Amino acid sequence: MSAKCKSCGSCGMPMEKVEDFALGDSNHQYCQYCTDKKGKLLPYDKILAMNAKYYMESQGITADAANKLAVNLLKTQPAWKEIL
Repeated sequence: MSAKCKSCGSCGMPMEKVEDFALGDSNHQYCQYCTDKKGKLLPYDKILAMNAKYYMESQGITADAANKLAVNLLKTQPAWKEIL
């Protein structure tokens, strides 16, 4: 049986390779995109904007629809449960 792929506790991105993790540390709970150069979690607004932009570009949807998708995703993630 194969091991379950970890996912970012902020954006939900699958973290399959060491370089996907913050600081290249496979024990880190966040991905390289959701953290700064020191491995600290970026502010919610930045993560929301990154996710909305990804949805717009990858799915060709409007900014409003992309923002709604991003909000709905982030509210299910451990990093944001306390603030949402």
